Amino acid sequence: MALDQASVISEWVLPAAVCAPVTWICLVFRFREDGRLLGTARSSALALCVVLWTSGMAALASGVLLPLTPSVPPMAVGVATGWGVSPRGRGGERNGGGPAMAVLTLGNSLLLHQLALRLRTDRADWCERMAEGFRDCWHLDYYADDIRSHLLLRVDVQGRTNRARTLAKREINERHKEVRAAAQRWITVETKVKKAARLQDRLPEPDEIRQVKRAFGEAEQYLRHLLELAHTHGKRSDGVKILAIKERYLVPPGMDEALGGGPGAPDTDPQGVSRR
Repeated sequence: MALDQASVISEWVLPAAVCAPVTWICLVFRFREDGRLLGTARSSALALCVVLWTSGMAALASGVLLPLTPSVPPMAVGVATGWGVSPRGRGGERNGGGPAMAVLTLGNSLLLHQLALRLRTDRADWCERMAEGFRDCWHLDYYADDIRSHLLLRVDVQGRTNRARTLAKREINERHKEVRAAAQRWITVETKVKKAARLQDRLPEPDEIRQVKRAFGEAEQYLRHLLELAHTHGKRSDGVKILAIKERYLVPPGMDEALGGGPGAPDTDPQGVSRR
């Protein structure tokens, strides 16, 4: 009995125990640019399913194959199976490792595909929540400025190469410029529509309102594009900071003119700090 228990532990439990952390490390590496594995309950559940399924395959492969190939260490089976979820490039395909890993990680393709979709959905939902709620592009523009500063302060981290820092800063600045340009287009369109309505003593026409809304929607889209960088490269705690920044610029109805919103607004933010 003792021998059987030792055999079960060495041939089934040990490979699964070794496979679990290897799988998790590979998942983090595989999806490092796609989002946060523990960002939501659904993404966490899918990531856990991948780890459990892969560990189960490692235990099954070890228990079935080791009696036929006793020269293979059980830990090697666990490591190889967990490594199978890591992204494989051309090198892995050339050396013939692809088919073997596909067998050892049987069923993981569907789980990994669902996990990738969930991470993209989670990121899109997060960016939408952080970008919605603004009454005009004045405050949206102020918000984008603070997001840019927030991101730039987190670029110069230890271990990142100078080239990586330069590329990160360039991407942040380019996406911020897109937000500012879109916000300026909205300001131009809204000013033109209000001026025409005031001169003709009428309300804005449906087509004019549609132009203003379309310009505002474009600015929101570019803001979400900027926020993707905060979600992809930031920590989970950064979400609290970004939400606090957003709440500074969410104003109740009727307060826009008092806080600098609308056409002809001064070049100051809601705290009265000059933007020039």
